[in-house]
This record gives sequence, structure tokens and C-alpha cells, in this order.
Amino acid sequence: MSEDTVLREFLEGAPNNGVLVATVLGESGAGKSHLVRWTHAKIAKKQKRHVIYLQKTETSLKDVVERLLLDHADPDFDDIRRKIGSLGSGVTVEEMEQKILAELAEALRTHESQTPHGKALVGENGLSLFFLDPLFRSHLLRPGSFIKRRAHHALHGRDPDEPDIPLEFTVDELPLDIVDYANLKDAAAATRKLFTRLSNNGPMQAEAVRLLNGLLDVAVTKAASLGVGDVSEAFKKIREKLVGQEIVLLIEDVALIQGVRRDLLDAIVEVGVVQGVERYATLRTMMAVTPGYYHESLPETFRRRSEATSPLYEVDVDLAGADAQELVDFVGRYLNAARVGKDALETEFPGVPNACAKCVYQPSCHGSFGVSSTGYGLYPYNELAIVRAVNACAEKSPDGKGRSNFNPRKVLSRAIRDVLNDNVDVIEAGEFPLPSFLAEESTRMALPRLPLHVQEKIQADYSEGEAGRLETVLNFWGDRGRTEIDQGILTAFGHEPIPETLFDHPTDTTERARTDGDRPRNYDASGEIPRSVKRKIEAIDDWANGKKMPPTLASELRIVVREALIARVDWFERVIKDPDAPTVSKAIPAGTRTVSIEGSDEHLNVTPMVTVKRSARMAMMLRGLVFIGAGLPQLAGEALPRLDALVDGCIDHARARIVAVLEIDDDSLTDAAGSLLRGAAACGQLPAKPSDIDLINAVLWRDDGKGRIDASARSPEWMDAYTKYVAARGDAIDRLLTGVGAAQGSGAVHAIDVHRMTAIVRRAKAAAASDAKLVVPQWCEDADKELRGLIRASQNQIDHWAALVGRIRGQLPQGLSYPDTVDAIIEATTTGQAYGLVKVANLAALTDLNASARSWNAAGIAQLEKLLESANGETGFALLGLVGAQIQGNLAAIVDYLETSTQWINAGLRDATADGGSIADLDAEIERVIERWFEILTEPNAGPTSSEEGKSHE
Repeated sequence: MSEDTVLREFLEGAPNNGVLVATVLGESGAGKSHLVRWTHAKIAKKQKRHVIYLQKTETSLKDVVERLLLDHADPDFDDIRRKIGSLGSGVTVEEMEQKILAELAEALRTHESQTPHGKALVGENGLSLFFLDPLFRSHLLRPGSFIKRRAHHALHGRDPDEPDIPLEFTVDELPLDIVDYANLKDAAAATRKLFTRLSNNGPMQAEAVRLLNGLLDVAVTKAASLGVGDVSEAFKKIREKLVGQEIVLLIEDVALIQGVRRDLLDAIVEVGVVQGVERYATLRTMMAVTPGYYHESLPETFRRRSEATSPLYEVDVDLAGADAQELVDFVGRYLNAARVGKDALETEFPGVPNACAKCVYQPSCHGSFGVSSTGYGLYPYNELAIVRAVNACAEKSPDGKGRSNFNPRKVLSRAIRDVLNDNVDVIEAGEFPLPSFLAEESTRMALPRLPLHVQEKIQADYSEGEAGRLETVLNFWGDRGRTEIDQGILTAFGHEPIPETLFDHPTDTTERARTDGDRPRNYDASGEIPRSVKRKIEAIDDWANGKKMPPTLASELRIVVREALIARVDWFERVIKDPDAPTVSKAIPAGTRTVSIEGSDEHLNVTPMVTVKRSARMAMMLRGLVFIGAGLPQLAGEALPRLDALVDGCIDHARARIVAVLEIDDDSLTDAAGSLLRGAAACGQLPAKPSDIDLINAVLWRDDGKGRIDASARSPEWMDAYTKYVAARGDAIDRLLTGVGAAQGSGAVHAIDVHRMTAIVRRAKAAAASDAKLVVPQWCEDADKELRGLIRASQNQIDHWAALVGRIRGQLPQGLSYPDTVDAIIEATTTGQAYGLVKVANLAALTDLNASARSWNAAGIAQLEKLLESANGETGFALLGLVGAQIQGNLAAIVDYLETSTQWINAGLRDATADGGSIADLDAEIERVIERWFEILTEPNAGPTSSEEGKSHE
């Protein structure tokens, strides 16, 4: 119905017992308040009609009460006026905040609830604790909090630019997001208990919000020093004084009425005629309210009584059934108003002139852009652009039914005012429309865009800015390519002609029906693509046009892209053993960390390797991948080449990630090789002046398991450290080889990249020779740890060698060779046993031992003495090489042989000297043998003294 019809019904309809409540329902911006404002402007002044007009911007307690009292100078209202007069002057916002908190606490303390959760939230230990506890009161009064906004509104009303949002508690306004948890201990135990319970209980939070909003009006009223029912009683007294007359109450938004809303609602539906007697003046009320607030927040009793007096008027318009001409006429009137200008509108109203009448461009302009049914030119729109702009500025119906409601406020602000104001320079420069033209609104409403294949052509053939502009022109003025754009529009916009081939569609077999005999594999029985595949294709198309991609589909596509990336990582340029699956999964994990799809639900805190940008080209690629996955590769188009191109730039990154996880990059391998070189030196496997091949061999050296030839000359501590190190070293070498070598299948590395290995060992040599600690990769840590143990055993080994040399020189005089010494011992054995001077248990075994000792290599004695001399003062890498050197001969056996021989020779001498008579009878040969024994036992450079020599001869 028209506004005139509404006005006539409102003013002329018969009241129900003196009451008529015309409720105007509409979402924000739909025009409900506009209808109330228009009604106010149209109500004719006449006697016995009193009009009360409550505007959105005059909804403070003081404004509402003053208007409701109709300026009646009556002593009955003086007390209310006195109380309300202090608001905004005698009462500050800060005082009002404190009063609202206190009144809410008291209301909650004394309130009775019938619901289980409600019973836990009222009373002494209920929600009132939050409004009394200092910690929570401080949080409730933080800057921008609900209580602060509510107190400000109560005193000063709504700001002109403030949205039409009812000032009510929400779950977000509950003091559950308190940050300073450490100070919760300062709150009372009962308050902490309530906080913990409420924080983890959604249904209880919802009940808390319901309770608070139900008591909020009472609290605000009392905070203003008014009693509950004071305003209602005063208004009824006014109606009583005006019996026989009529009061018209117009409320632009009942949800914005402050504090006295409950009183006001009670007064609105208070019947004026009781048992046929008029007790109160007739009251006609027109009030605007959103459907949600009307059904969810207004008392059921009020709704039932008001609906019995008048129909509900709904101003929401579903654009699905809207008349396009009405939308064009609506916008045309305002475009004309903009051309006429404010001054002319006000001076010539109601006869608004048509600005096009005197325009020299009218013929060509109207011919290209069109006119409304009343003759107003539509420039810079045409009919198609207006319909699409209106749809872009629509609002989704909150009922979840998918309606798109006409939103005249947004059409006027965004599609007319902002477009004209913001594009003056753009239009003059011949660049209108910009790619951003109503883009936010179009995306929000997910309006259809150009077919993907057309978007792709545009994005491929034009620069980003030109492509965006052309898409905008086609989407709005050309109805997404289904209607050819008038050349006059393109000329006016300074736009180049649109190629005729732009909308040519490639051969598309996706929707072609097939007979059973002609049906390719994986089509359904009707010859069509399976519905599950179609849904995915539709979701990709929607994604390309601004909607979010469904999580399941996004996950499926990420897997495909990831697998394509992994498949394209080869190891030819950098030769390594192919990594195993766990390594690849760690380096290139499934999910958004590897593949991000713009416009899907992702919460990234890292930069992904591959990003699929929202574009027509990418959408066509994703469509093709879906077809391939469904077994329909004939429909995939250029999906695979595009996938190749997408991941091609990420292959090096992927390879680097795998190498990093394996820790086989050049730096890691150099550090590991440095550690292995040190280990090789410590084991005596590095020449003094190594070549590149020597270095490579040293890094890759493994113990053959046969043991060291000088093991007997080693200390137990050093040998234990050596055994542990060479055991751990093998694993490190295997891992190093995977970074520089190739293998077949899962087998061992059979060939290495010698050029790369050479470069690594050269750097490793310098690192190993330095005193710096090597930061080895994780896979080399065990070997490096055992190497440090071997290095610590070096001094122990040197001490062991020094002791060994000392023992040898204690038995082997300087200047006397080991073979000569053995020969002398053999001679002594042969001669001495004839006289019973060889005191051993087994003379045959001694003879065999002497023969073996004669064959032993004693070169190690001099080698060891030279090594000890060189080690004196050496440190670091050089010392490691000396300690690790292989010592020739069995020195431990030699020293043991010499010491054992000394023992039985000494025993024989003691027996010989104990029996002097016997010695005197010996012939000259025995005397010579004894003298020889003494020579053997003489210390280096220190022969026997003359007295000792004399005694021996005695």
C-alpha cells in the first residue's frame, strides 16, 4: 500500500477502546523511521489533536519525558520535571554511570527468577556481585564500555551519526573478558566463583544477558531518581485531562527510548474507554521498530494488545519480487534532486523541476543512459546499472531465508551520494567507473559476476586497472555480458570499444547431454556430470566472485597442489639421495602452511609456499583439477600447465625446505664435515699435508672393525672414547652422503657429487683447523659429542705414552739397540741356565719368548719419543693429529718383555753373588757372562761405580 493509505488508516481508523498502535516493522535502513517522519510532516494541525514526536536524536530521558508531558504546567508534574531537570546539568555522566551500576546490583539482588540458570544469577551471590566488586566495577566502566555508553545516552540521547542499535547488554558486554587475571585474587571468593562458573557456561551467559536487559530500564529510571511507573502515571494523567481530545504519538525507533521505555509501553496500550466510559484521551501511536527487537525484546502483553488495535506495517521489500521500474524511478528522483541542488529544492518545493529539461546533452544522454518513467535522466547509470547497484546495497534478511531486502538508506548514501561526490574528478578524467565501484557491496552480497572464461580473457589481455574497470562496466551497465552496452555509454565514460570476441565461449561439453552409447566414462546415467562434481564447480565459481571457498573443497585442492609441487622437486642440480616420506611431510606439510587459497578460512601465522590467488585464471585451473580428480580429464582444459606454472616458482623453496629439514645444506654439511675431519685426525686418518682426495677420504673414513694396530700402546680411557666415537661416526657419514650422493630406490648412496664434496671439504678443513666450536646439524650431534670425549682423552693418552717411554728407557740403555739387547738376553739365557741362574718356571717357554721378541718391530720406540717431543707445546687440531697417529710395533709387549727379563736376570745375579766361593771357582766364561748382565742392567749414560764394579768382581 502507499504511504497515503497508511496515513489514512492511522488517523481515521477506529481505536480499540481508545487505543490504536500502528507498528512499522523494518530492518535498519529500510525506511521505517522515514515513514514515521513523513507521517509527522503530513499530519494536519487541528484542534483537539496533540502531536508528540520522538525523534531518534532526541531520545534522552529528559527529551522523552518533556515531550510526553506536552508542556502541561500542572503541579502534578512539577516533581517529575524537577527530577528530570537535573539530568545533564546537576547529574554528570560519571555519576549516572555509578548510579546505573548500583541500581542494577540492587535490582539483581532482589529479583526473582523462575529458570534454573536465572535462580543462580539473582540474589546475594548472583550477578549483583559484579556490579559491587571494585575490580569488576572498574572493568565495567572501562573506556567505551556499555555502561558508559548507556549513561551518556540517558543524559544526552543518541548522536546523529550513531547507528540504530538498541543499547542493550550482549554476551560480549558481560565482564568475562577481564584481562588482569592476576588480580582476580583481589576479588571476593563468591565473585571469583561466579566468574569461573559464568565464563564456561554459554546457556548461563545467555540467561544473564536476558536478566540484565529485562532490568536495565528499571535501573536507568531509578538512576534518574524517577520511580518505576512515574512517567506512565503522569502520561495517564495527561490523557485524563485531555478526555474528548486525541493524542498522536510518533516514535521513530522505540528501541532507542531511554530508561522510560517500559513506562511508555504500558502507557501506550492503557485502554482509554472502560465499560463504555472514556476515562483517557484517545491515543494513536505509530512506532518504528526492527522485527528482531519487536519479537524478541518487547513484552508479549504489549505486542498482543497493540496488534489488536491495528495491522503491522512492514516496509521491508524483497528485491526478488521488486518492480525494476520502481527502483529506477526511485533512484531517478534522487539523481534529479542532486542536479537541481538544495536551494532550488527548498524554494520550488513541491514543484521539483527536471534538471534535464535545459541540458544540451539531453537527447544523446537519454538515448544512451535512459530515463525514469517521470522523465529524469539516469546518468551516470542506466537501468541495468541501477538495478544492480540497488541489489549491491541490499541487506540479507536476518530470518536466514535468503531474502535480499531493499535498503533505501544505503542506496542513497552509497549508490548516489558517495558515487556522485567521490567520482567528480574521475568522471571528468574519463576514468569512470573505477574498478572499486561498489565493489565492497557487490562482494558482500555475492552478486553474480562475468563468466569465468570472460574474466580470464580480460585479466589476460588488460592491465590490472583496465581489467577491473572493464569488468565493472560489463557487470553493471552491460548486465555481465548478456546485454550489449550502448556505444554512447562507452563514449561518455571515455572507454575503448569492447572486442566482439570477448564473450566467445570455448567449446564447452560440461553441460551437454549424452546418450548412453555416447556417455564417456565417469558421467552419470543421464550423460551429465555427477552432481557432487557440479557442486564443487559451482563453489569454485562462487569463490572466484567473492564468496568463501568451502573448507572441505579447499582442503581437497590444497592436497592436489601440494602433491604437484612435491612431484616437481628433483635432485639433479643438487645431487642428494631422494628424501623419505616423513622428511617431505615435515618440510612440506599438508594444509595452509604449504598451500594457501585466498578467500578460504585460514588462520596463517607463517608465509605459505604456494598461494592460489582469487582470480578467474586460478578458478579455471581449480575447476580443471576437480574434473581430473573426478576422472574427467577431457574437461580439464589447461589446468595442468597452469598448475605447473603455479608451483614452478616454488620448487626451489620446496627443495630448500627439504634440505633444511634434512640439514644437508652447504653450511650444515660443511660443519658436519669439519667435525668428521677433526675426528679423522684424532683417529690418525688425516695426512699432514692432505690433498682434496685425502680430505674426502678422511671425512668418509670408517673404522674397519679390525681394531688399531697400536691398541696395546693406548690408554684404556682413550680406547674407550675411540670405540664410542667410531661407532657414532658411521651414522653421521651415512647422513652426510645423502646430501652429496645419489642412490637407487631406498638403497645406499652409490656415487657422490665430487665437485660439491670438494668445495665442502675445503671449507671444512679451515673450520676443523680453527679453535671455534662447530655448530653441527642434529644428525651429527651424537658423533660430535663422542668426538669431544675422544679429544678430552688426548692428554691422558700423552701421559700414558710418556710413562711407557720411561719404562722402556728404564730397561733399554740409550745407544743400545733393541735387537742387541734381545741378543744379550738370549745369550744370558743360554749361558745362565747351565749354572742354574735362570730362575723361571718354564725354560722352554722363555726360549720361545726370546725368539719371538727378537722379531718384534721396535721402530715405534723412536717414533713415540719423537712424537712426544713434537707434542710438547702443541694444541688444537695439530695435537689431535699427533695423538691419533698409529704407533709402529707392539711397544707394550716390548716393555713387558724387558721388565720380565730384568726380573729373572736380577734373581740370577742375587743367587750368583750370594755364593762367593762358587763364583770364585767359575771359569773365565762365567765371569764374562756376569759382566755382560751387569752391562745390560746399567742405566743410560751411568755405568756402575768403581766400588760397585769392584764388588761385582769380588
